[in-house]
Amino acid sequence: MSIRVKKKITIMAPLVSLTLIVASCSMMKDDRTDCPDCRNPLHVTLRYDYNTMRANMFSDHVEEATVYVVDAETGNVVDQQTAQNSTTEQPLRNPSFGFNFEGLTPGNYRLYATGRSQADQPFNIVTPAIAEAISKLQFSVPVSTVNGLATEGTQEWSTADGLRLDTLWNTLQPIDIVLPESEPVEATIPLMRLTNDLNVMVFHRDTPADNGHERYDVSVTDETTKLSYDNEPAAGETASLTYRPFAAWTTETTVPGNNGTDSIAERNAHYDLSLFRLISHSDTRHNPRLIISNRETGREVVNVDLCYYLALARNAYELQHYSQQEYLDREYDYRLDFGFEGSGNQEKWKTMTISINVLSWSIRIQNEEL
Repeated sequence: MSIRVKKKITIMAPLVSLTLIVASCSMMKDDRTDCPDCRNPLHVTLRYDYNTMRANMFSDHVEEATVYVVDAETGNVVDQQTAQNSTTEQPLRNPSFGFNFEGLTPGNYRLYATGRSQADQPFNIVTPAIAEAISKLQFSVPVSTVNGLATEGTQEWSTADGLRLDTLWNTLQPIDIVLPESEPVEATIPLMRLTNDLNVMVFHRDTPADNGHERYDVSVTDETTKLSYDNEPAAGETASLTYRPFAAWTTETTVPGNNGTDSIAERNAHYDLSLFRLISHSDTRHNPRLIISNRETGREVVNVDLCYYLALARNAYELQHYSQQEYLDREYDYRLDFGFEGSGNQEKWKTMTISINVLSWSIRIQNEEL
């Protein structure tokens, strides 16, 4: 009988130990809820794959990023963090980089994020502080007054010559999360690029050697000078904005001459512009327009709806069925080549080629109206 008692005690001992372990784990969990600095850890990563290549380019493109944690009920910022690359440290280059938030109380939150890559001319950004509404976040093109007040009462602005605008990203879609008691949460915020690069080339088909970037003024006019936190034009903003090239140059093609010296066979004029978000409006009169004027005659040779022509290139991605606006938001690097003919008041554009370099794809448009 003593043997049976010993066996019974032996079996119960590990059960008692297991009960104590479970109880101690439960106590440890309860203790974490009383620790504001260690409860509800939130890990946030950022993704930029809203592009035509559908690849995450965040670590390659973004140099500075900010994440906002917003109270879902009030819309106010409760916490925020910023990280940036420097000459000595580049944390955003790490594909596994993320933001860690701790000490948040349980509840419903909405996550927003912004990003930038510094260039010559930074945007004017209004950022909300803690306890301020996320709707305060706004992005404005850095501009200077051109002609003061226009006849319609709208302000006319222009970007500076020779300065490239910053590259900007903003939240594509805010992420809603629920933070429970003492449970870690992970979330990824998708980003959308708000800025674009446009290269324009002009060549002469009938007199290819008679050309140069000094001959033309190239610009883009638009009405969008400020975007809100939701990527839409800020309410009440009515202005005329003119984008100027930040770089202009001429390239030459030479051929060997009979006397041993090369002669110019062709000269092409090139212009680089950086633009804010391109918005295609239902009323196309409000769309951005590309204008090329001859400096000698003062005559506009090109004046076209930029959104319409750029969006024609979405045919290269016909399997994706992009709408015009989605394509304009996904693409960011555009090239337009214009072929001119004639001179003086008879100068006209005859062809336009829209190129997508990454696909070695292009579409050629013949201007049949002229």
